[in-house]
Amino acid sequence: MKKADKSIHPKNTELTFNCSICSHQFDSIPDRFEDEPSRAHPYRYFAKCPLCRSETEQAAWQVGILCANAKATGPKTLEGKAKVSQNLAGHPTPREAAVTRFNALKHGASAKVAMFFPARPGQYPHCESCDIDYDYCARQTACLKRTELFMKHLIAFQNNDPSLLRDNHALMQSQLFAMIEDMMLSIVQKGVALESPAYGFTKDGFELAKYKDPDTGEAKIIKELKAHPLLKPLFELLSKNNLSLADLNMTPKIMTDHEESMGRIRADEESQEQLLEVKKKQADALANLANLIEKGRKEVANDPVLIEYNGESDE
Repeated sequence: MKKADKSIHPKNTELTFNCSICSHQFDSIPDRFEDEPSRAHPYRYFAKCPLCRSETEQAAWQVGILCANAKATGPKTLEGKAKVSQNLAGHPTPREAAVTRFNALKHGASAKVAMFFPARPGQYPHCESCDIDYDYCARQTACLKRTELFMKHLIAFQNNDPSLLRDNHALMQSQLFAMIEDMMLSIVQKGVALESPAYGFTKDGFELAKYKDPDTGEAKIIKELKAHPLLKPLFELLSKNNLSLADLNMTPKIMTDHEESMGRIRADEESQEQLLEVKKKQADALANLANLIEKGRKEVANDPVLIEYNGESDE
């Protein structure tokens, strides 16, 4: 194992800590540190949690980064050294530029995304299920979740690479189908038509519209019949997402045409099979014909009458 380098000691630098008691994540200058000779980074850092005041240790993910940096030896090959020299000279490759040019935006150093999504903990729809610490989010320039989404779309469009958004589109479609299912369940449970009492305003105030039943003489409330308010947005969602019967090839006409076309395809396949069978028989017949001709030549050459005749002709 590589010997620990004790010159690496960010004791005056803010580090990230995770409290094991109240799960609070916070940044702070270490209150104390201990030697840790068994790993690449030779120190363990501790700080008091500002909420429960218990001593907590440095976040594990940041410990991993410090150990990785401490173990780093730099490039050993000529090619690696040339790449490092190029980076230090400020001339990244096009690929590196595409990947790293939004680093400042991601970490909140650029205010471009903060114009649209400033850090406002608890005020976005996703905040209730967000896994980022409330206090940590409040100290950021922009909402980290919205910044990540902003960056994905920006990079995808500037690089003309829609595959970068495949996960987002899959999530959006699954959420959309969940909404459609909820709308359909609501319509099925309550019915496509909803009744509501008719009413009006008179000089005496609000009154329900009533009529007298000619048979019983009882006063009955007049009811208005209206279509379910979710029907229209449901059909719009279905049509815009190509989920109609025609788009799914499920209309009676399309199904009939499909069956007819399948019948023609099957007929064509049978015709092709018959044609291949005829060609095979012709090839077999030609092969047999060659054998028959060769057999005929041998029989003629061995015919005793022809041999006797050829002998008399030679005399």
